[in-house]
This record gives sequence, C-alpha cells and structure tokens, in this order.
Amino acid sequence: MVDLRKTPSLQHAVALIADTVAGTVRNLERLDAAQISISLNPGRRLFKPLMEGQPLDWAVRMCKLEKAHNVDPNIGLIEAFAPYAAGKAVPWFNACEKHFYPISSGVVVPVQPAGYWAEEGKLKVLWVQSWKGRTLDPLQKAILNTVLRETFFVGDFKDAPLEWLDLREHRKGQGREIEVLTGDEMGVVSRANLVEYMRILLAAFDEYSAVKAKRKAAQKADATKKPDKGTPLFPDDR
Repeated sequence: MVDLRKTPSLQHAVALIADTVAGTVRNLERLDAAQISISLNPGRRLFKPLMEGQPLDWAVRMCKLEKAHNVDPNIGLIEAFAPYAAGKAVPWFNACEKHFYPISSGVVVPVQPAGYWAEEGKLKVLWVQSWKGRTLDPLQKAILNTVLRETFFVGDFKDAPLEWLDLREHRKGQGREIEVLTGDEMGVVSRANLVEYMRILLAAFDEYSAVKAKRKAAQKADATKKPDKGTPLFPDDR
C-alpha cells in the first residue's frame, strides 16, 4: 500500500499530484497496482564515480554483481547516464545531504538531489530523473522545483543552478534518451498554489487510505467467515 510516510523521494511524492483530489487518487491507485519489484538504487550509487571519470565498462561490471532482476534495468540506467557524465568529468562530485519538506503535521517528504559539483568556481546541482517509462508532467516539475527552492537551495546553494537530467524512454522500445532542463525551464508555482497542491495530495491520500482499509477489512472478514453449507436435501430428523 502506498504510504506517504515511506515515500522514497520528493519525485515519488510529486508524481502522485494532479490538479484535483480525484485525479490524485487515481495516481495512487495506479502506483499501488503497478507492483514494481526492481530497484534503480544500484545504478544511482554509480553516478558519483561516473561523474568523476570512472569508465562505463567498470560500472557495468558493478551492476552485474546485483540481484538478477536488477541487473539489466541498472545497466540501462548507467548506459544512459554515462554520456552526460563523460561530458562533465569533474574532479569531484558529492552526494547531497537529505533535507525534509513538511506537508502536514507529522508528514514529511525527503528532498535529496543526486549530487553537486563545482564548475568555473560555482556550485551546480544535479537531479536525475531515473525512471524509464514515465516522468513528471510540467505541473509536477514546477512543484518539485518550488519545493527544492524552499528546502535545498539555501545557504551555500542559494544561487546554485539546477540541472534536471531526464533519462526516460521517449519512444517505447527505442531506449532511454537524455533531456536536460535548467531550474528556470522547469518553472515554479506560487506559495499559495504549493500549499493547495499539498492539501490535494494529503486529502487524496486520506480518501485512498480509507477505501483501501475498508476493502482490506472486508477481505479479512470473508477469509475468516465459515463457509455456508446450504440447506441439506434430506434434513437430519433424528
């Protein structure tokens, strides 16, 4: 079951948001039905060495050490990422610290870009969109960018530019492609609109959770109910 308290990343949370509660509930239902079993974390962990000049064949060998069902998806991810990294070949690439964005009392969403590096004496920040079959729509990108500006782009990162690296497959069966957007190109939403979208997300989650709990309770009751043997053809009249 989808649980906002266990949302893996800001992108996962924002991907659920539509402009209505009903639309957001549908996104929650689709996610719950997807039954995703693979993890792209092994490939994500290789972004740093690839950005710092490690060769692709080395990264592929690292992927082959993972569980069988994770090998091909992660090789596909790093093969798509490698040309971008080769164009950087930076001396160092550091992982970003995790921040948290509160969307309600007791509910926070982790905010953690892929990493940052220095270019011409200025810090730059990278967000990698690693999903192959989908990405965020324009509204969702603007929401994500706005949350980033409120949580991550402060202090040393206040004026750091963002690069959104999208590695999705544009045409089914044709393989992943590279699309790079700047933070300015992703857009932002107003503070008032951001609050409203988070309200929609929470309202949809509450509605979805209630229906899910009711369905689960009914299934449990059916499983424990004694089977009805029906009326016997010849009643026992002893």
